Parts: sequence; C-alpha cells; structure tokens
Amino acid sequence: MEKKRHVVTIVIDDVERAFQPVSELLHQYASSILLRVGYPMRDKNVSVIFLVMELNLDEIGAFSGRIGQMPAVKVKSITLKID
Repeated sequence: MEKKRHVVTIVIDDVERAFQPVSELLHQYASSILLRVGYPMRDKNVSVIFLVMELNLDEIGAFSGRIGQMPAVKVKSITLKID
C-alpha cells in the first residue's frame, strides 16, 4: 500500500494524565514523523501537538485509533492529496 502524508492534530486536555502515554506512542512512530510542533498551554493544563506523518492508510488508522482511545486525548487526521 502506498505511503501518503497526513496532518495530525492531537489535543491533550489533561497534561498530567495523558502526556506520558502520548509521548511514548509518538516515540514508537518516530521514524514516520516528518514534523512535530508542540504548543503547551500550561495555564490551562492543555497541550496541542501538530504532526506531519508519512504512513499508509492502514497505519494512520491504527495510529489515530490508538491515540484516540487514550483518556483526555482528542485526535484529528487529514490525508494530504499530493501528486
């Protein structure tokens, strides 16, 4: 299956609870992450992470599913249409 590029937005609503599990999963996918930008909002105990990843559709589905099942975490992924 062809690898495509995806933009993934992760919102961590409770940093103390969810940041470590999210970081561990991102470490597992490190070879597929082309860009990672984090925006911590310490005053609200929230963090937003933006990723550009290169995965096939099954892999991005598995990644999004795993991260989306974590408590206090929301995820949205968009596949880029690049020829």
